[in-house]
Amino acid sequence: MKRLFLAFSLLLIVVGSGCQQTNTTEPASENDGIALAAVATEPLPTLLPSSTPIPSPTVTLTPSATPTDPPTLTPPPTQTSTATATPTETATPTAVPINRQCPDPAPLRPPYTRNFLAPTPWPAPTGDPIAHFEFIKPVPGGGRTIINKTFPYGSDGDGRYLLHNGIDIAGELGMPVLAVADGTVVVSQADDQELWGWRCDWYGHLVVIELDQTWQGQPIYVLYGHVLGLAAEVGQHVSQGEPVAEVGVGGAATVPHLHLEVRVGTNEFGSTRNPMLWIDPGPTRGVLAGRLIDPQGRPWQGVVVTLVGTDADETEFINTFTYQGDPQNLINPDELLAENFLFADVSPGEYTLYVKLQGVEYRQPVQIIEGELTTVELVTEPYKTPTPTVEVPPTPETTPTAVPTEEN
Repeated sequence: MKRLFLAFSLLLIVVGSGCQQTNTTEPASENDGIALAAVATEPLPTLLPSSTPIPSPTVTLTPSATPTDPPTLTPPPTQTSTATATPTETATPTAVPINRQCPDPAPLRPPYTRNFLAPTPWPAPTGDPIAHFEFIKPVPGGGRTIINKTFPYGSDGDGRYLLHNGIDIAGELGMPVLAVADGTVVVSQADDQELWGWRCDWYGHLVVIELDQTWQGQPIYVLYGHVLGLAAEVGQHVSQGEPVAEVGVGGAATVPHLHLEVRVGTNEFGSTRNPMLWIDPGPTRGVLAGRLIDPQGRPWQGVVVTLVGTDADETEFINTFTYQGDPQNLINPDELLAENFLFADVSPGEYTLYVKLQGVEYRQPVQIIEGELTTVELVTEPYKTPTPTVEVPPTPETTPTAVPTEEN
């Protein structure tokens, strides 16, 4: 188990290749959150969340080369003692009664929030952060796990896809897909006649392993989507590193790649967690899990967050997004971390975490250590309700009036 680097620093300023093709006309329930800017997506004849827009049309989160100091800054992160996740007793695979009937008609894509302050608080961490990098890379070859960073967990790919409840890993057609940990195969089949994803025929073919270990007393399921060459049968126990399928294409996939999900509690589409909190980052990379919330604990959704590298000769910018909001709550944080954004596969070094919201810039120094987890929390200023500007009509010019004169 890697050492855990805990940097729970609180900053309170008082002041893919895409793997989805889906329709975009599903009505969504109203949400009383606060929008920062209009969401630019294809037209959606839906009920959009009620919001109070900020006057500026966009939120620019790219820092300048010479960032200025914020009004106040809390002390930098500190390292804490190593925490170890102890696996619980082996879990016996159990059948959970879930409706697998194909929906008719197929569900349509709802609208998601971006640059948005949620109306309700985000879950709070339930304990000391624990790094649980217990999975190996799911495809052959040591080292880093390269994912599609333009379509990470909790993102809709800039409005192009369904909200992503997994990660996409590039791979050639036929590349072996490996068991990330020991477990028992509970699904190995096509999904055109049974519901395992957003709709039927979502993955084409899939394999699901229920792991021997559990997390917080709950079973863990690992799903491999868009696979072919199924090499494991239902009921078969597989060991970490054992081939279970091959990289393929099918269902909602447009090109060969592996879609990987981690489901906790139940083997359902809406029970996922971010897989990059489980996969070992390797000896040359680290992971940063963070929380971006307001003083009431409400999460900022779909906001660009930037890591600014300060070690290299040239300044490096790494962007990701906070988890977007959706009416079905498909995206879930880790129980212990309660994160709403994640940087994975980051080179070790000193960085500045940068966010700009409502005209206020927030910066927090963080350190990434190889093979370790760093955590950070940014608490923004309270939401600023824009002051309406009353336009005063121009005063009309007076018209000269001719004054009659007396006749002689």
